[in-house]
Amino acid sequence: MADQLEFHHEEVKAEEEEEEESKKFNYEEEEEQVFNSRAWFDILKHRLSSSSAAAAKTPESAAAVGSRKLWTNEIIKLAGARIIQSRSSTDGIDVPAMLGDGGGGLNQEEAKDVELMEHLLECAEKVGKGEFDRAIELLGRCNCWASQTGNPVQRLAYYFGNALRQRMKEGTEEVGAEAEQNDDDRKPLESDTAVTLPDEHGVEFHRSVPFYTASQLAAVQIMMDNVVGEKRIHVIELRICSGLPMIALMQALTSSGPTNSIEMLRITALANDESEERFIHGSGERLVGFAREMGLPFSFKIVRIWDSPAAHKDKLGLEPREATVVLAEYALSRMVTKPNRLEAMMKLIRSIRPRVMVVIETEANHNAPDFGHRFVETLFTAGAYFDCLASCMEGNEAARAVMESRYLNDRIRNILVAEGEKRVARDVKIGVWRKYFARFGMLEISVRGLGLQHANLVIRSSPFAGSCLVALDRKSLMIGWKDMPLLFVSAWKFMKAIPH
Repeated sequence: MADQLEFHHEEVKAEEEEEEESKKFNYEEEEEQVFNSRAWFDILKHRLSSSSAAAAKTPESAAAVGSRKLWTNEIIKLAGARIIQSRSSTDGIDVPAMLGDGGGGLNQEEAKDVELMEHLLECAEKVGKGEFDRAIELLGRCNCWASQTGNPVQRLAYYFGNALRQRMKEGTEEVGAEAEQNDDDRKPLESDTAVTLPDEHGVEFHRSVPFYTASQLAAVQIMMDNVVGEKRIHVIELRICSGLPMIALMQALTSSGPTNSIEMLRITALANDESEERFIHGSGERLVGFAREMGLPFSFKIVRIWDSPAAHKDKLGLEPREATVVLAEYALSRMVTKPNRLEAMMKLIRSIRPRVMVVIETEANHNAPDFGHRFVETLFTAGAYFDCLASCMEGNEAARAVMESRYLNDRIRNILVAEGEKRVARDVKIGVWRKYFARFGMLEISVRGLGLQHANLVIRSSPFAGSCLVALDRKSLMIGWKDMPLLFVSAWKFMKAIPH
């Protein structure tokens, strides 16, 4: 299915933006840009133009589209197209190609959902421009149909409406009674949870959503490919999330040959703060127990790097006889607000010279200083997640509701409301990372082969295989939902010398 699909970064403008962003990763002095209606309009048009191009590559008849229920992002696209049609020409946007019949023949629920998304998009525009009176009016219209317990579109609108309400509160103390109605606004904004979900709901999430398992097994296979025949293996994890990749690695090592062929598997987990250290400690205990059951010689160690990462290299206990690999699972994007720390971490990794560095990150642009740009990008990313959870966690509504209200809600609000260092959810796309990694003499290596095969195997064995995206973006693996890439897996080696 997905082996033949490839992505290419097509737009020169997008590449120029990636080049500029990767040069600095310096947001400590960042000032939010004044809302630019034209830019908001352009990013919306770009999203729709991309959809039209994708539809042209994989055409679907109007009859086929009309016979199925539109998924969440199609509702958003149709709402955006209607806004653009009402204000300007639709150059480059082929609505019929994108949605079969251009939105005609919607059932009653879909028609209401499209109208809801129109109000939400227009509300975001007004919030960005500081036109709060009009924004509150539009928010009131959203509240007539948005619901925390409704369909995916209604739930999406509910949480985004709360974020807009809170952003208005941040901008002024008096925005009317309509902006004071939800207690959720008073929850903490700081959220750096990527997929660090140790409770039963997080476990159920990982079990239910196939593309997370696919990405982790692909990462494990890439590490295995680079330690073939080695008896002593050292994995340095920049951040332990679920701990599942290391369990999969243990299983792979013991299934690839006699257990006694592995003299030692060492895992060193880096802790950035005290709360993270406590979580890692619990994960380490589980890994130690799992290794004991498998009879695998195993060592687990936590290294604090609360100040400068480079100052703690000696604590890693590197040994010449070991094959060292690095796993960065949702770790690097957390450092975007601290560019000096990110650079120090990259220099530390380079000095280690691992056999391979495997990176798993969110494939999204949530880092634009312009609010309108961030809103549109986040709406599409969250739309894919809400749609995915509705399908993959059907029958487990309690766990799904917790995932939406805790994890997704926190990230939405952090991206849209927080500014400066408090805005820790600053995902950037793989094109930005490629240019940033080049500064450290890193060479991208292909994930084709067993890594890609493992990802495809997980997806194909899922009941939701037809809704999952597995594709190649140059040498890296892109995984997502429907036509929306959501995360990537890439592999890197360090050149002997940094090119000038």
